[in-house]
Amino acid sequence: MAGEHITVALSGEGGDEAFAGYDTHAAYRLASWLRWIPAFLRNGVARPLVDLIPVSDKKVSFDFRAKRFIRGIGLPVPEAHLFWRVVLTEAEKSRLYSAALREQMRVLPSVRIFADLFEKCNAKDALNRLLYIDSKVFLPDDLFVKNDRMSMAHSLETRVPMTDPDLLDFASTIPPEMKLKGLRTKHILRDAMRGMLPNPITKKKKVGFDMPLGKWLKRELYDFMQDAFRTQKLRDADLFDWKFVDRMIEEHVSNRRNNGRPLWGLLNFALWYDAYM
Repeated sequence: MAGEHITVALSGEGGDEAFAGYDTHAAYRLASWLRWIPAFLRNGVARPLVDLIPVSDKKVSFDFRAKRFIRGIGLPVPEAHLFWRVVLTEAEKSRLYSAALREQMRVLPSVRIFADLFEKCNAKDALNRLLYIDSKVFLPDDLFVKNDRMSMAHSLETRVPMTDPDLLDFASTIPPEMKLKGLRTKHILRDAMRGMLPNPITKKKKVGFDMPLGKWLKRELYDFMQDAFRTQKLRDADLFDWKFVDRMIEEHVSNRRNNGRPLWGLLNFALWYDAYM
């Protein structure tokens, strides 16, 4: 719709990375408060209780966040930062790959990228190091890619003022407690906009672009997904352990676990492979 009326638009990418706007940043702060709880209480009491929360179809539902959070508390900071966001763990990826594929490649753990950047960053505090990781990984390799492809597909140019180098340099010097006050994300940015934007905007919780992937893959897209996974070209490639894929589908359809995100990713790969390989 924007492309029908204008040729250049402003976009907000970079604000979360500069001013601590993601749930994972709040999760880091909360975990730092709760790590004093003995592991036997976290794993023996809290974790079983959290596991009782019913599975939801939402992309990043409360049960998903709670279950991921309680499992990530005891991990090193950069590893937990990845774990709270990752679609498939290293163990799950290993199960997904076929035996032939595992023999052909040396699989390096993704967390090495986060750990290396965490150590490389000159910031003294952990939160600013996590923001550095996001600005080096999530922002250019995910958000910018979507922004560029979707805007160019509609002849719309986008500008991202939140990634201005001078602004980012300044933001890196802001104390972490001014960015994340308690669990309030983007605290200093919200305060700066007070009086310029309506209160419902400055006080609003972050809402990502959410699609009902879980529901779609159980209903409208179920047969489409099954057909995409069963093309002869993909089966002959011998890339995946289809018994594990079938197990993920069965868990998802039976509401034992929301596997919408990994199945959606695998579906997109299957369509890409069929079209281009």
